[in-house]
Amino acid sequence: MSRPLPDARSRWLTLLVSALVASVLTGCPEEKLLCTSGLDVCGSECADLQGDPFNCGGCGVRCGEGETCQSGACECLTGAPACGEACVNLATDARNCGACGNACPVEQVCNAGTCAEACSPGAERCNGGCSVLASDPLNCGACGVACPDVQSCHEGRCMYDVVAACYTNGQLVGIQAGTDRMGPRRQFGSAVQSLAVWDGVVLAADAARSVLSQALAGALGTVVEEDSLGAVASSPNDILVDPPYVYVLDSVNNTLQVLKREGPAQGGGLGLRTVGQVNLGANTSPQVIAKRGDTFYIPLFGNAGSDFQQGNAVARVNVSDPERPRLVDSIPLTGLDLKSFDGGTTMALPYAAVSTDAGVYVALTNLNPGNDYLPNGPGMLARIDPADGGVHAIDLGGQDCLNAGDVQAVGDSLVVSCLGEAQFDTSNGYRAKAVRATGLVLVKDDRPVASYALSPGCTGGPEQGCNLAVGGRLTVVGNAVYVTDVNAGRVFVVEVRDGKLVERRGNSTPDAKGAALDACPVDPRRVVSNAIDIVAVP
Repeated sequence: MSRPLPDARSRWLTLLVSALVASVLTGCPEEKLLCTSGLDVCGSECADLQGDPFNCGGCGVRCGEGETCQSGACECLTGAPACGEACVNLATDARNCGACGNACPVEQVCNAGTCAEACSPGAERCNGGCSVLASDPLNCGACGVACPDVQSCHEGRCMYDVVAACYTNGQLVGIQAGTDRMGPRRQFGSAVQSLAVWDGVVLAADAARSVLSQALAGALGTVVEEDSLGAVASSPNDILVDPPYVYVLDSVNNTLQVLKREGPAQGGGLGLRTVGQVNLGANTSPQVIAKRGDTFYIPLFGNAGSDFQQGNAVARVNVSDPERPRLVDSIPLTGLDLKSFDGGTTMALPYAAVSTDAGVYVALTNLNPGNDYLPNGPGMLARIDPADGGVHAIDLGGQDCLNAGDVQAVGDSLVVSCLGEAQFDTSNGYRAKAVRATGLVLVKDDRPVASYALSPGCTGGPEQGCNLAVGGRLTVVGNAVYVTDVNAGRVFVVEVRDGKLVERRGNSTPDAKGAALDACPVDPRRVVSNAIDIVAVP
């Protein structure tokens, strides 16, 4: 069966569910409240009974202090084990200092799990214990202020470490780095397509409503500000924050929109206002933004309707005057050795880019327009020399990586997601029925050194107990790579260790605590679940 054509209105990831956006349930009809997949009706709200500490396993079931809701059951937060029936922090609890029942004398405090005369420098005394208010999730910013569910304390503010967007059902979900625990899924718009974070605020671009919505990184279900993206139909592929500006890239309207922070706004938003825009050219279908000095490098995918004549290139936009961005030129990606599998046609259509000290790296899909847009060469990177615009091609591993989709830096290396070659059941909501060569590739010194398969040995589809994965976008926290699954709505976690890619949450680990995170549950009416973007919170 043919795979869908890349379309001008969106990148390939979005095509998996583009026919389904209109059916996303976000309203509250007069007769009854309707909730999207993964959420249940609790009174006048939609709640995630699997992750909401106020509705854990059932409406109104509240978890206690120091507890979180995981898989519909209350359990102690990481770092706060149970002492009897209470969850306590052994590092700061004066009644259980270092161990359950080990009470400090009245005149002493519990300092890092040891009874002491005083707190260490930089720590504050909170109820007989010593806490660093900038980072203690049980005393975040002030004594007694505990972060909810699995949020961490970021410079005295409670926030999630990672946020993922669910395109099919318009939800956001927070993830705690290290533990990889998920917070409750929250409804947020209709078709959230791209994410960014600035000053504790999550920016989420909604393709269905053509707006840039904002939520506090610790309250993902509440919109605190909304700004128009200026178009009835849009595909906001990428958001770049470069204070005091926010740039939004639209692959339908082929524009780069500039917004400026003029807040604070009422409700806690950033107070953004559109101050500029540049059109990158008809049928160019721009994908993402990579910033290098005063220049943006923007991959131009092009579209099938124009035979990709305006794609297959990387645009350079000068932003030395951010409110008057200027298209400088486009670097063609023609003439590269794309290592065609059969000696036939293949095109280096670019999806993503990242800037490093060595140059600008662009992920290339390597598709054959003459053969139903199937991969006809390995997934590749193009390294652009900013000095002279020269382009060098990098093979990501022959048949092991097809259709390169995203690229991010991890230390002195690069990690690339491979979307693979998927076959879709067009009669059943574009669900993938077969996929190969999807996963991650680690690149160091311009050569692949390790790979990771998202669905090893996984064939036959969910009816045979196999949820096929299709790799999507990435974000990096330390040495951990969080990669989205645009077919089954999951998030995989893979660590970079000693030049290798080591699974932390994925398909290879049999127990539930090692499985890929079920971030975006599949709605049976929509068949697929598209975890479209993911971002780390600074």
